[in-house]
Amino acid sequence: MGFYRRMKLFSFVVLGTCLLLSLNAQARPVTPFFTFNQSPLVQLYGLPAIEEARILDPGEQRYRLQADLASNFTVGKSANEYLALDGETMRLTLAFSGHGGRNFEWGVQIPYVSHSGGVLDGFIRGWHDTFGMSQGGRTVVPDDVLNYQYVRDGQTRVSQTLESDGVGDVRLTGGWQLLRPGADDNTAFTLRASLKLPTGDSEQLHGSGGTDLALWLNGGYGGYGLGPSASVFGGLGVLLMNKGDVLPELQRSSALFGSLGAGAWVLPRLSLKVQLDFNGAIYRDSALTQLSADSLQLSVGGSLRLVKHTRIELAVVEDVAVATASDVVFHATIVVQQ
Repeated sequence: MGFYRRMKLFSFVVLGTCLLLSLNAQARPVTPFFTFNQSPLVQLYGLPAIEEARILDPGEQRYRLQADLASNFTVGKSANEYLALDGETMRLTLAFSGHGGRNFEWGVQIPYVSHSGGVLDGFIRGWHDTFGMSQGGRTVVPDDVLNYQYVRDGQTRVSQTLESDGVGDVRLTGGWQLLRPGADDNTAFTLRASLKLPTGDSEQLHGSGGTDLALWLNGGYGGYGLGPSASVFGGLGVLLMNKGDVLPELQRSSALFGSLGAGAWVLPRLSLKVQLDFNGAIYRDSALTQLSADSLQLSVGGSLRLVKHTRIELAVVEDVAVATASDVVFHATIVVQQ
């Protein structure tokens, strides 16, 4: 059985378990993973996480501290192009959201981006060997070396071989509640927006060097006839990108994105969930999949409530559309909402 068939089967098993156990679990909505494409040449643009389908209640605040550790390894060649993405990118995000009025929510997200050779190459090779997966060329290059490089027509357009870290592109966010969940129904719809500012160093791939605006509609539906604590959620939107400093001649001006997921509270403090995230290609006029193909990622994990107002979320994210996103991302976040 191929790897992605196994991942699909595993996702259905997780979802089926969620739905069966949810019949006796506490009723409250399951929220999406706060994730998006972490490829080093994509994460510097303004692709958002879809967030929750309801805004904060009056007086509520949300604090989020998040880490996304992405392992990248892919090589692409065409008649006039060469691309290598070999390394690890850590993205730490501090986010705050507050209630801004009857139907409005506002927030700010401050990322800190680090590119390095990392430490995961040996672990991932062993993982591939254990499950009979292709190494994809990992065995012919040194472990834990940083090499983000793109060459076109004999000219080097991107070259990141020295480790770096720094503040990324800050985002300002807002949400407008279109449909608020009722007393007996967890259905909700929200119109959201995110404005990404060029605060990160584009030469170090900490930011794009441009200003991006994302607009999207997200929704959630509790129950769905599958138990009081089961939920489905999703979102669909468009990213509008001002021309930046990273491959500006190839950069598109817009891209669609969307998410779809489901999960349930299987225990009073534990939810399990799966999520698919899609984004259209950020670049064009390239024969390389890594740049010009649409991306699809699968996240599998859950959320554990520690105390009344605090939860942690853990997930593993895989590139279903191979080479269009990071090989694997380990996602962890702690959320305080009160």
